[in-house]
Amino acid sequence: MASIAEFTLPAPDFPLGRIFERWPEATLELDRVVPNDDTVMPYFWVTVPNADGDLAAIREEFDGLAELRSAVLMEELGDKGLFRAEWEPEYMGIMRAISVTGVTVLSATGSADGWTFELRAMEAEQFSQFHHYCTEHDINVTLARLSQLSEATTGSEYDLTPEQAEALRRAYKSEYYDDPRGIDQKALAEELGISRQAFASRLRRGYRNLIRCTLIRDTRTDD
Repeated sequence: MASIAEFTLPAPDFPLGRIFERWPEATLELDRVVPNDDTVMPYFWVTVPNADGDLAAIREEFDGLAELRSAVLMEELGDKGLFRAEWEPEYMGIMRAISVTGVTVLSATGSADGWTFELRAMEAEQFSQFHHYCTEHDINVTLARLSQLSEATTGSEYDLTPEQAEALRRAYKSEYYDDPRGIDQKALAEELGISRQAFASRLRRGYRNLIRCTLIRDTRTDD
């Protein structure tokens, strides 16, 4: 049965976290990871309150990191920017651990307080392999949560991951969509034992997949 795990990582131990030294209020959220020959190209959102030109400065900061081949600011939406980075293979760190062990990234969020990676594995042994790889390569991850997924929570008919279906169903039953709301995201996240950012990411990706399958009829899946 598939399992999900939440691992944490200190902010400085992931190259993108260097920006928190200059922008401590910034937050990062991984959007997707695209394999590219011998490396990976993660797309991620950076949010900086009252950005006012800071996104361009952040791109320059990323561009100066030895761990990255390149960093491109793809889109700006107010105080948010969508970036694409390309890793130097020898510095992939936790990204290499994810690739080697075959786990799937459900969400990854970062702030000055640290990083949270929510991962899914078809076999629990993959998480042992992931943790072993990190230990062997001095990647300072900590297991914060491990649980199995119930087949009853799947939403495969709408290309939802089990985690997305669970989040959407729980939000609905808890009157999150009512006006006024019966509960907030923080409380829902606590019920699932995950961070608010991870829960918000599940909802957002779940909405996207529902729209693709019901209104747009696009067969691509946003994991």
